[in-house]
Amino acid sequence: MVKLDDIRQRVAHVEGQRAERLDEWRELSALILPSRGLFSGENSTGLRKKRIWNNAAYRGLRRAAAGLTSGMTPANLPWFAHDYMDPAQREITGARSYADSIDHRLNTALSMGGFYQAIHAFNREFLAFGTALLYTEAGLTVPVRYRCCTIGTWAVALDDEDSLAFVAHRMRFTAKALAARFGEDALSTVAQQALKDRPYHELEVMHVVERRDATPARPGQVMDARAMPWASYWYEAGGAEHFLAEGGYMEMPYHFTRWDEARGVYGTGPGDEAISDQRALDTHELYKTLGIEKTIDPPLVAPGMLKTHINTNPGALNAVTSVQGNQLAPLYQIDFLRGVEALQQEIATITQRLGDTMYANVFQSIPLDQRTPGMTATEVLERRREALQEMGPALSAYEPNILNTVLERTYAILDRAGFIPPPPPALGPYAMLDVEYQSPLAQALRQTDSDSIQALLQTVVPLAQADQEILDKIDFDQVVDEMSHSLGVLGSVVRSDEEVAERRQNRQAQMQAMQQAEQAKEQLDAVAKIAPVSTKDTLAGALLGGGISNA
Repeated sequence: MVKLDDIRQRVAHVEGQRAERLDEWRELSALILPSRGLFSGENSTGLRKKRIWNNAAYRGLRRAAAGLTSGMTPANLPWFAHDYMDPAQREITGARSYADSIDHRLNTALSMGGFYQAIHAFNREFLAFGTALLYTEAGLTVPVRYRCCTIGTWAVALDDEDSLAFVAHRMRFTAKALAARFGEDALSTVAQQALKDRPYHELEVMHVVERRDATPARPGQVMDARAMPWASYWYEAGGAEHFLAEGGYMEMPYHFTRWDEARGVYGTGPGDEAISDQRALDTHELYKTLGIEKTIDPPLVAPGMLKTHINTNPGALNAVTSVQGNQLAPLYQIDFLRGVEALQQEIATITQRLGDTMYANVFQSIPLDQRTPGMTATEVLERRREALQEMGPALSAYEPNILNTVLERTYAILDRAGFIPPPPPALGPYAMLDVEYQSPLAQALRQTDSDSIQALLQTVVPLAQADQEILDKIDFDQVVDEMSHSLGVLGSVVRSDEEVAERRQNRQAQMQAMQQAEQAKEQLDAVAKIAPVSTKDTLAGALLGGGISNA
């Protein structure tokens, strides 16, 4: 049996390994993403007090995060589709429609549970801090809920395969919400007193999830929560005598990734590269502002007699006893405007560099003045693809660590709740499905199958004009299957091989019947010409369109 003190000790160790990185995240949050992150001693509401003179890094981050969200997981476009691991199953009647129904249910759960808001917040933290954590849980009013765990509130440990093995997540609950979730009897003495005196006072709660050595449940078997593969522990972070709750999960509910795997568990990201430029930009912006202010309202020297009788408003008249000896004059002669212009040029250079560093410029359309004369739409798309491929290495872990695990966890929650229908009988008890990503960014990061097929057809078709038999090398039915699959066409649009074979068989039978009827008519015509006989009211007469009588 696991003791609370053992869990606390493990949490302290994991959080201790994060200490140095935590200070760096605090500065990144203050300078680049002030709306995210929650650190010890901070209030959970309101922005940080630190003044930012130029928020170019934040603006670049905002554009890059929006581009990443709409490029990888667009809410209004299909960005994933399930397909059969065995291509033969794809051709079974009803198989494609079944895969479409799975995708529809997953999309509905994602939209209802707030996935698209959570993944956008996740992408902002992913770019700013180089790492991020997403949480998926079964909901009460909706099947699944999603939440981005902000930086500074969690710590993780990885196993030998760089997969999540341990998560410690600090959350804040009001005393009332804590009692509603875990029951008043489970609360500590401090929390129970807060519930009576200050029901909306926030208390810090720790959620710990770690791998548990357990036998996986068999299909249809109900497993006790304390025997599930992932252990779950909830306790009050301050002064708890016992767990609030102890349970488990069939799948890891947290999803973790990092931009660059350098420098330990949490890695680094674009924000770490941008922080020095953001510091310099802030300094330059402040000096530029001071230079403009000194140009407009320069510091002056004045005679002692005008110490308290001076008016510096525009057009003001100050009377002095001696114009030459007691006149106002600038404190020093400096051309502030030239300095301001130089600073503006430097600020523009740094701003452009920050846009590149934060990958904001990757998602920016090619300006008209940078397009060569006669540039086609295909060339524009190719230029964009080349720019997006700069993110390819960093995003190589994004799909397997985040999107795959989120969809698998969502599917499992829906399946246990009875929202996933059984596969068609022809598929057997199990349909081996795999997910493929069809988002704009996923398509841009790889040469799609449809592009390869189109290139092949463009090469082969001109050759067929010289030799028609070369088309025998192309399986056009398979071309339609592969292109529809690559383009993410709904399964209900393209018929299965079984349906196509049946339709062709019926069409062939109809053609044979028509040919036989035509042949019979020709034979009867020939007979009638040789030896006219009466065919009235006979089958032959019906075929010939009337009766011929020679009686």
